[in-house]
Amino acid sequence: MKKLNFLAIAMLCLATIVTSCSSDDSDEPIVLAPETLTGNITTTTNLTADKVWILSGTVRVMDGGVLNIAAGTTIRGDKASKAALIIERGGKINAIGTANAPIVFTSNQAVNTRGIGDWAGVVICGKGIINQAGGTSQYEGGILGADVANYGGTDAADNSGTMKYVRIEYAGIAYAADKEINSLTLAAVGSGTTLENIQVSYGGDDGFEFFGGSVNAKNLIAYRCTDDDFDFEYGYSGHIQYAVSIKDPLIFDNSSSGASNGIECDNGSTEVVTPVNKPLLSNFTFIGPGVGANAKHNSGVLFRKGTAFVLRNSIIVDHLKAGFELTTSVASDRLATGESDFKNNLVFGNEMPYKVSGTLGTTFTTAAILTAFATNSTNANVTLANTAAAGITSTILTAPNLLLTSTSPAKTGASFTGLTGFDVVTYRGAMNTTDWSTGWASWTPGTNVY
Repeated sequence: MKKLNFLAIAMLCLATIVTSCSSDDSDEPIVLAPETLTGNITTTTNLTADKVWILSGTVRVMDGGVLNIAAGTTIRGDKASKAALIIERGGKINAIGTANAPIVFTSNQAVNTRGIGDWAGVVICGKGIINQAGGTSQYEGGILGADVANYGGTDAADNSGTMKYVRIEYAGIAYAADKEINSLTLAAVGSGTTLENIQVSYGGDDGFEFFGGSVNAKNLIAYRCTDDDFDFEYGYSGHIQYAVSIKDPLIFDNSSSGASNGIECDNGSTEVVTPVNKPLLSNFTFIGPGVGANAKHNSGVLFRKGTAFVLRNSIIVDHLKAGFELTTSVASDRLATGESDFKNNLVFGNEMPYKVSGTLGTTFTTAAILTAFATNSTNANVTLANTAAAGITSTILTAPNLLLTSTSPAKTGASFTGLTGFDVVTYRGAMNTTDWSTGWASWTPGTNVY
């Protein structure tokens, strides 16, 4: 048998002592002090999951700066300073989580005290195309400060980075009357950007708002947000497939002009400005607040102010005023002439499935005419008798299960004829037999311990 020399014996004893002290000292996990993010990010900055990150004030990723966020990282927005994360034109965010380790942006308030509008939210500004004068604009007229959040340009394929498996909770705040920040704002974001598996919850304004640009997205969830879950304007032209909108009857836009919709879609400052706003959407599930919700709740989808649109293969149920609402003359005419497309959807609204309002064009002057058009053999939208008729496993607000039952009429009937850029599936709605929200989405953000 070999003999150990004196130095080796000493080292072995020291290792034993250190290990023993480490295990005997405490079984509690090491709690790391928070690290604050503030000011401008001008170089490559990496956020890791082994630290607690606090956003304080307006944090900007400047032109040439890159913010990389590791899977499993939590970033908390400071309430007192109205924390906001702004990705400026030329800056990038790479927030790449996984189904088992999502990235979470949330309130810095304690468990069970988090509330709507605790912090401002995330704004991504790109160099994509918008239909505003000069081709550029500034977010909400500069409410975040001079030269902050300018967006727009001529690069439709602009790349602002990647967001995958990300949650944004308790964001969205009003800085002034009719000037709010949304949970996730996408301003002139180009098609080179990747957006997949993103949930916004308890937002103080819109869930997702798109100001122009052509970014595409998949697997989006807007849960219990205040105003519109998806808002499109200023010439947005991207594709979105598989998305969820879930409304809470007690959460709504209480402003003087507010009305909470699943979608609100406008062309821009004038009805005829170009390029025309035309979101291309398929496989959405919209679940409204139900009977007895506050009267500020409105429709499942609202198309107005000259917009064009495509909405196919979706489920729209349980909204207070209507499933589908059409208003203003140019938006009406775009649907009548085939520039817009509303086909192969399942529709139920508590007051009425289809509604017309405001001053319309010469075609859809009554709800009956719009209903006949929507349900003809070409458009093939189905009017449901009630929410249950959609065949969704569960629409319970606190624990939704959006998989389709075996007898659901949504399991078939999808059509992608004439469309490109989508997965071609047979079912309607956001999910069929696979729940793509499993593991990373949360229906209980208020009680989650981060």
